[in-house]
Amino acid sequence: MRETLCPSCGAPVAFKSSVALLTVCPSCRSQLFRKDLDLEALGKAAQLLEDGSVVQVGTEGRWQGAAFAVAGRMQLRFDAGLWNEWFLVFDNGDQGWLGEAQGTYAVSFKREPDKPLPAFSELAVGKRLALMGQAFEVSDLRTASYLSAEGELPFRPPLGESAPLADLSAQGGGFATLDYSEERPLLFLGRYAKPEELALTNLRVPEGW
Repeated sequence: MRETLCPSCGAPVAFKSSVALLTVCPSCRSQLFRKDLDLEALGKAAQLLEDGSVVQVGTEGRWQGAAFAVAGRMQLRFDAGLWNEWFLVFDNGDQGWLGEAQGTYAVSFKREPDKPLPAFSELAVGKRLALMGQAFEVSDLRTASYLSAEGELPFRPPLGESAPLADLSAQGGGFATLDYSEERPLLFLGRYAKPEELALTNLRVPEGW
């Protein structure tokens, strides 16, 4: 763990994950980007909206035999409501994401595609694609608004911006997400998970419970 002081407010800040490049100061909510031994303030993150989630930074769990800890979160808004993407750091060195909304969980991992991904304009619901040797079908096309963040993240989130996303489904509960928030689309592969499969501990009690 590396501890330092926030350049904006002087409060102590700790990077618990060696792979995290950005953290949000818990005192003043400044986004702090790690550059070697120095921190650069990049502006403040908006307050998170209450969504009833029981997951929090510090929650621990297991996925397919590997233990993980929640290091950070991005909060997004879709037409259907709020969605959390929790950044997971695994004991075996892997990094992943736990997507969550209204009790639905999905574990995914960023993967380097084996061929160029299609442009968002080329996609349509029902279109079939082959990715990483697996057959997928486009199930949803939507726009995500990046609202806020907390904890540690492996990159600077595009807070205040919006980006198109494509959700693809596969047989057996697998899914893929194509993220068009960067110039080059990003590929995430994963599976939906039941709460008992994740064995989550150190959960938060939502306000009003």
